[in-house]
Amino acid sequence: MKTLIQSLFIFAALMFSAAQAETLEIPIQGMTCPFCADGLHKKLGKLPGVEKVDVSLKLKKARITLKEGTSIDRENLKKTIIDSGFTPGEIKAQQ
Repeated sequence: MKTLIQSLFIFAALMFSAAQAETLEIPIQGMTCPFCADGLHKKLGKLPGVEKVDVSLKLKKARITLKEGTSIDRENLKKTIIDSGFTPGEIKAQQ
C-alpha cells in the first residue's frame, strides 16, 4: 500500500511538472521610446490567456507568458501589435 501511494505521488508530481505555461517571443520593430514599450505592454497584457508580458525597448522584443493550459490566437496577437503602431516579427515559442 505504501509503495502504491508513493507511486501516485511521483506520478502526480510528473504530471504537474510537465504542464508548463507557453512563452512566446516576438521581435518588435518601430519602438523608439519607453512610452512605446509601456503602451504595447499594457495592450498585450489585456489579451485573453496572457499571464505575464515583458517588453524590452533595448532588445526590441516582447515576451508573453500564457496562463497554464491556454493558447492564444497568433493572428490576433499580431493584429494587436500592428494596431499599436509596431511591426511584429516571427512569433517563436520558448522553452
